[in-house]
Amino acid sequence: MSSSIKEVAQRAGVSVATVSHVINDTRFVSDTTRQKVLAAVEELQYSPNILARKFKTGSRDTVGFIVPDIANGYFATAIEEVEDVLQTRGFRLIVSNTRENPTRELDSLRMLSSGVVDGLVLVSTLNDYAEVETVLPPGFPVVLFDRSLAHASVDTITTDNTKAIREGIAALVGRGHRAIGFMASVRHLSTTADRVGAYRDALREHGLEPDERLIRYLESMSDPIRPSAEALLDQGCTAIVASNNVLTGKLLAALHAGSWAWRDLEILGYRDPTHIAYPPDDTQWLEEPIAEMGRLAGEAIVRRLVDQSSAPQAIVLNATFSSAGTDRGRAG
Repeated sequence: MSSSIKEVAQRAGVSVATVSHVINDTRFVSDTTRQKVLAAVEELQYSPNILARKFKTGSRDTVGFIVPDIANGYFATAIEEVEDVLQTRGFRLIVSNTRENPTRELDSLRMLSSGVVDGLVLVSTLNDYAEVETVLPPGFPVVLFDRSLAHASVDTITTDNTKAIREGIAALVGRGHRAIGFMASVRHLSTTADRVGAYRDALREHGLEPDERLIRYLESMSDPIRPSAEALLDQGCTAIVASNNVLTGKLLAALHAGSWAWRDLEILGYRDPTHIAYPPDDTQWLEEPIAEMGRLAGEAIVRRLVDQSSAPQAIVLNATFSSAGTDRGRAG
């Protein structure tokens, strides 16, 4: 016969409420008292009725993570980091893959928030947080990840790529490139707008007027890379900057498979966190601190579940440009 919480309280010499606070981590309890309670739990082999507690409180101890591309190494790394944080706090993780489809995203939001999870980490394909709110219960805990949305009064974890892109463009210009193309992802995403803006500003810093014909927008997951790359080459580009790791991987795969072998083309893009996409002769890349972002997102959603009254936080990390140098040179 299993022991009761009352027996644990009597053995530890504390109140039933104190035992409950220790087990559920719902209030501060001194280390001395906590150890007494835990010792009593172990001695009496007390096992709280988790299902009854969840029914009473409405908590599922589960968080949802909605991502646009589960096969993308960037988001795969984020999922692992968020899950690691949640597991240490007693939460489980459910992942939903939208494939950059707004309808799938809204369906996932509606389903997960209908009693399946306690809160959500969201990488959104939408334009405005008002669209998200239409399918969520009022005040439902959400942390926006990677992409910001207009009119969102929730916690956000994003990356500033401005400095990294400016440094990368400066390196290309320093090697003699003057026609530098930019291959961008979906136009309406906040990440796309920020990176295109950084590209334009970087060119102006070096006396190069941005040419809108040298910016190509495409869907990273589905659009073929070659037509856009060849359009940039036809405009005289000698270097192309890719705005995410998927586009970078596609460009490098085509380049090293022999595409445009008659062109002296240099590519600057984002390294996939799950593998080093660049061969030894292309030791330069842009990189986001995705592991740290994932950890911070996990901590943010747990914090929000514990205290929904605190003001939303906007955490912005910085991407980096790395280069081991190159022997490439180009006449100005």
